[in-house]
Amino acid sequence: MGIFNVINALRMGFKVPYAVCAALLALVPGMVLASDYSCSFDNECYESEACAEADFAVEVRGEDQNIATDFGTFPILAVRDEANILTVFVNSDGAVYLLSANTDPEGDASARFTAHVTDGPQSITYLGTCERVG
Repeated sequence: MGIFNVINALRMGFKVPYAVCAALLALVPGMVLASDYSCSFDNECYESEACAEADFAVEVRGEDQNIATDFGTFPILAVRDEANILTVFVNSDGAVYLLSANTDPEGDASARFTAHVTDGPQSITYLGTCERVG
């Protein structure tokens, strides 16, 4: 099962064991996160409602290959950490998360964190910034 088959299975609502995901990621070069990032989000948009102020943080931990949020710590399924672009894909019970950020030190450090909750379905988008901290 290739990485894109895993992503498609997740999109279709199938549960994919973390061991399968981890084994596939170990075989794909360039899919390891080398740095840590601290992300802060001050704007939250729920579905089609108006956006509101938020105080939400995400830590991306390269050594542990996981993200830590206010609602839990989850293993990274796929990552792109190159050319001043960070993209992290995470799957947990009940939700799929996507983090995308501009990590150029001379750039604006803008970031988006989207939670796609399978109950509903429903989505929440957080707007903020990420900085490399390790």
